[in-house]
Amino acid sequence: MRFIVIKITILLIFLNIQLFATIVNTKHNLSISNTAGTIKAQTETEICVFCHVPHGAAPLGKPLWNRSMPTSNYIMYTSDYLKRLNYPEPTLTSGLGSANNTPGALSRQCLSCHDGTIAVGAVHKIETKYLSGQIAMNGVDANGAIPNTSTKYIGTNLTNHHPVGFEYNPNISVNFDVGTRPSELKDPPDSPIKLFTYGGSRYIECSSCHNPHTENKMFLRVNTGVNHGQNVKNTCISCHDKTSGNPTIHQVTSIPYTDAEVINKYGTSSPADLFCANCHTPHNGEGKPYLFRKVEQQTCFQGAGSSVSVTPCHGDGAVGGVNIERILNKQYAHPVNTIDGVHTNLDALFGYDLAGSEMQDTNGVGGVSFGTNKHAECMDCHNPHKTGKNAHVPANKWYPDVPTNAVSDVLRNVTGVEPIWPSEWTQPDTFSTLESSTKEYQICFKCHSYWGLGTASGGVSNFPSLSDPFNVPMTDVAWEMNINNKSGHPVVINANARAGTSYAPKALEASQLTVPWSNAPGVTTMYCSDCHGTDNEIGGDPKGPHGSSFKFMLKGENNFWPTKDGSTVLYDTNDIGTIGDTGLFCKNCHNLNEPHKTRWSRMTRINIACVECHVAIPHGSPISRLMGYSNFPAPYNYGGNSLTMSGFKKNALNNINRGDVASNNRACRCHGGGGGMGGGGIATIYDENLFP
Repeated sequence: MRFIVIKITILLIFLNIQLFATIVNTKHNLSISNTAGTIKAQTETEICVFCHVPHGAAPLGKPLWNRSMPTSNYIMYTSDYLKRLNYPEPTLTSGLGSANNTPGALSRQCLSCHDGTIAVGAVHKIETKYLSGQIAMNGVDANGAIPNTSTKYIGTNLTNHHPVGFEYNPNISVNFDVGTRPSELKDPPDSPIKLFTYGGSRYIECSSCHNPHTENKMFLRVNTGVNHGQNVKNTCISCHDKTSGNPTIHQVTSIPYTDAEVINKYGTSSPADLFCANCHTPHNGEGKPYLFRKVEQQTCFQGAGSSVSVTPCHGDGAVGGVNIERILNKQYAHPVNTIDGVHTNLDALFGYDLAGSEMQDTNGVGGVSFGTNKHAECMDCHNPHKTGKNAHVPANKWYPDVPTNAVSDVLRNVTGVEPIWPSEWTQPDTFSTLESSTKEYQICFKCHSYWGLGTASGGVSNFPSLSDPFNVPMTDVAWEMNINNKSGHPVVINANARAGTSYAPKALEASQLTVPWSNAPGVTTMYCSDCHGTDNEIGGDPKGPHGSSFKFMLKGENNFWPTKDGSTVLYDTNDIGTIGDTGLFCKNCHNLNEPHKTRWSRMTRINIACVECHVAIPHGSPISRLMGYSNFPAPYNYGGNSLTMSGFKKNALNNINRGDVASNNRACRCHGGGGGMGGGGIATIYDENLFP
């Protein structure tokens, strides 16, 4: 018997030494011997007593718990993403909590200090005396609790903290019409992350990520990294699989932080080491609900840094990053900086006619409707977990070497919508939602179509443009680019693919275009952002339609349409071809010597405005060659009165100056067919009807 007692005593001494060895130099050593933190006992020398007692433990807690459980009413974490995944909320389950929507017992043990409602020194029994009492502490508030100014204060509002008391369920997903977005949780999590089973289900608790007895920074279970930053990253990716084996630029970038605070906190200056922690923080994030460090775009601008200027991110003044903030502050820009707190994940699932659905509130918040939820956040156009670094246009060029409409590296795995195309010049109002867009326009159409704008009249929406001082309304771009229209820029399909409503010749001839568009006329497609971008993409501005000093974010060597240099004077036939550097936007891609200059130079009247024949919104038209008729509404009919034609018959370039009856020497009819453009007309030969 004596031998057994001695053996047990030795074992207890060994376990005691092991326990002390792991927390004695951490902030969880709350005794007077604490050297790691400011919250410490005034006289108490025992270390374990603040959490454990060998006999007469408090009820509910374990093992040998020495504190009362908090009875706080917690506001639990929630997010649009969890709701739309139909992810189960915390419920009363054996061992989980004392009420629905409360953290589990293990998490509430941690919160008995960290939620600030119970004095740090208020223990169930003081081990040496076996009496209830309160240990006198330094560094606490007037009530003896952890101060709300402490970085370790969590409080009872858990909405900006990593969820605890939630079921860990990797099998939940949300279906798009095309593709499925999973919960992106690993099954099982990588070791040593720990899940807790209650009622047959696995749950996340504070102790899933933290081991309170581990002697490392933040008590992380994962402790295999060469610095704290890597440990944080590896903790996150032990559960969350956000890249699916396709590394994002945020995962591999080598441009360092110069922020002493970041280096001191994480032991590294490398954004690749931090990865998730560049943008997210598991506790006290300002950007709810997705644990962003800052509010939405400010997270992208600043990253983990204490200011923009010491980060390699996307802010104005960031060192080594891609400066997007400066571009977004230009006069004409997507409203990333002006509308905050609106974006929620999976917005693309809910268009204009789905407001008030079960996955949104009664005002439609959570979708992309301009009426109730207008916004344009970085995450609407980019997937930060999967984005690459390469745009579809080389750094020193305005346009791609090989035109395409397929998504580029920076746009990969972004949600989008594809219209179900109706008849000619009709609004598409039915869409397929896409978990991952394959074409750039599918991303743009989330907003610039019925999906975001709602019902339009003749292509014209009820919402004002951000680029025109005359409050010109926005138009439905999907309507204009309907593949069944007779003409349209080749964003959705190429010119030769316009079957049925379009007739030969469909494609412009190579001589009518500039490189690269002239390389394969008729089969070439393009991006929306081949026309819309920032001022000086060729000189180093970030590619893409973030913002511009020019109306409608028109990009290229020439930036104005349909008026000159921002004035009210319309471009006309004196401004086409090789006459000076006029700034006429169309000249970026179209060689206006053919057919325009050759033709107009032979005519007496050479000051015909471009928008007397062509629609002022040149996305598409029910008439060939983007022509428009005098009965078209504004803004297609600029100012409501610019268009003069009433009929048009398309012809080939080499027939324009022939005297064939079909073209009547002009290839079009003006002013009702009588005396228009230098000659009598025969109105009966129009190939295309008036505006529907």
